[in-house]
Amino acid sequence: MKPDFSGEYSLIRNASLLGPAASAIVTAQLRLTHDDPRFRCSARFASNDDAKEFTFERFTDGRGSAPSEHETSRCYWDAETLVSEDRFGTGDGAMIMTWRYELLDDGRRLRATEQIRGAGRDQDNVWEFERH
Repeated sequence: MKPDFSGEYSLIRNASLLGPAASAIVTAQLRLTHDDPRFRCSARFASNDDAKEFTFERFTDGRGSAPSEHETSRCYWDAETLVSEDRFGTGDGAMIMTWRYELLDDGRRLRATEQIRGAGRDQDNVWEFERH
């Protein structure tokens, strides 16, 4: 049985392993709504000077979508880990962003492992969250 990621989560900053490009983030909130195969994410990541918000909806069965001409997205299972993948751009400017979501501690914690490759933005981050 696949895990249900539904819930609200707050960043555990001192448990997260963030690269230089993400190190300014001091707080983050995730709201996940998971009714398999539908998966929705609303997020807010904030530094002392700025905040970024994003929302997306995917299907966990691997079907892709194309939000724009040079962007594709998909979500799929890797055992009990949910993987969300976005591809942006073309040629030398292409970038792939992958998030791997895992529940830990009987669902009390969420680990979101982020990997970005391409477009001069290579980075790896491990975000640790606690469920409210």
